[in-house]
Amino acid sequence: MPPELLNLFHEINREHFDQFLDPPELRWNPRLRASAGRFIPGSRKFWQVLKPTIEVASYLREKENALELIKDTVAHEMIHYWLWTRRKPYGHTPEFWEKMTQMGVSRYNRHPMPRPYKYIYRCQSCTKDFLSRKKLGVLACADCCKKHARGQFDARFVLIMHKKLDRTEGLELSAQKGR
Repeated sequence: MPPELLNLFHEINREHFDQFLDPPELRWNPRLRASAGRFIPGSRKFWQVLKPTIEVASYLREKENALELIKDTVAHEMIHYWLWTRRKPYGHTPEFWEKMTQMGVSRYNRHPMPRPYKYIYRCQSCTKDFLSRKKLGVLACADCCKKHARGQFDARFVLIMHKKLDRTEGLELSAQKGR
């Protein structure tokens, strides 16, 4: 268990939960991108004991105000954990919102990690470009199909891969589109 996360957990537990919570499994998750963290409930079955888990996106460590973002994320996930421990609905319920407001914790990830686009596809008819994060199957330009084929798929308007983007180009385009 990462000591920096455990220390934050103990600090927040002392300040906001009267040390009510036992430490769950705490870990960094390098795959989280859109969300800054997540709470995974444990098992309450006596024959299969699984500790609850709080995961924090590892990219947050690289941000300018990393400690603040990580603390906010851990606190947010601890509210879910606190509700779960008390056997209450642990989603974003009114009780969750009340505790979140009381603690001054944010609801959303303020710094989501943008996923880069990888491909640009182009309609051969109207030359409109389409950005994609994955390889596309056989798709046609909707505008051209509506305009020239009464909205039906028409092979004349199939999208062709125009360019494979490098990571830098893909991130720039992703940032421009705000995703």
